[in-house]
Amino acid sequence: MYKFFASNKLKHLFYVLLIFILPLSLQTVSAATSFNVQKRYLYVQPGQTLFSIVKVLYPDQQDKWPEIIKKIVKRNPHAFRNAQAVNIKVGARIELPAISSAIKTRHVLYKGPEAVGQILKARGKTFAISPKKVNRDLFSGSEIYVGDRIFTGANGYLRLSMIDDAQIDLRCNSEMLIEDYRLLRAGNRSVLYLIKGSLRKITGSIGKLATDVYEMRTPMATVGVRGTEYALRVLQSHGCDGSLDVNSDGLFVKVNRGAIDLKNQSGTSLLGEGNAAHISGKNSGPNGINVGNGLFDAAKEEEETSWWWWLLGIVLIAAAA
Repeated sequence: MYKFFASNKLKHLFYVLLIFILPLSLQTVSAATSFNVQKRYLYVQPGQTLFSIVKVLYPDQQDKWPEIIKKIVKRNPHAFRNAQAVNIKVGARIELPAISSAIKTRHVLYKGPEAVGQILKARGKTFAISPKKVNRDLFSGSEIYVGDRIFTGANGYLRLSMIDDAQIDLRCNSEMLIEDYRLLRAGNRSVLYLIKGSLRKITGSIGKLATDVYEMRTPMATVGVRGTEYALRVLQSHGCDGSLDVNSDGLFVKVNRGAIDLKNQSGTSLLGEGNAAHISGKNSGPNGINVGNGLFDAAKEEEETSWWWWLLGIVLIAAAA
């Protein structure tokens, strides 16, 4: 009888404890899984970067992005080449932090030798010279750093993906210096210097906030971004990649989307979407121009148009006969 009573008493105590402990355990589980569990694991798709993934999944925690990125790289060594955040493998399955509140805040995302971009495509002779005068060839997958002076040869071409998801197409006979590129809590910075050559730039997240510093410098003027896509050609009278020769070594600029500011010793001007301008020197203001065929891109449209006129002529002759 005593054993039966003791057994029932233990069961009673167990149920009482269960009543109190169960809500606490559920509360703990709820707090630990406040992150969307459907996004706990993710397969990296073509075109995605770690920064773009974190930006989408943690939109309200920008001050914690640096530590989130660091945590993901540490937790998923199989998904990154050389443990570099910018070198993520397409198709890799990565585990994402479930408790964002446990991540401590740090101010600097990339510091020191961390890469600020990666080469997506490369063609011809392309290389970089570091601040220590070390020369290295650039290939698809190569990383680039602050202080790198990037060169493309006569048949060279590079497509760069930066840490803020910006994309730069650097065409042949070009030289560009990466002066500064940082993601900071108190303001991001992107300062590039196109010494000569031509490029097309699709801007990333840097330049969207009021505290950001964005400058694309050239010998003729500095471009400040209010938009998303533009093309430059500076000190390049000889055509590149099929583009036509021009009569000036000045700065040609075209805005494909958004708007940009052009600033030099003559003042600051706004250039809107669909417009193009020419600046002959650092003391001269921009003059609006009509962008002819082949100024920034390969001259193909005129060839295609001539072909169609030639075909139409044959049809008309045949019909008349």
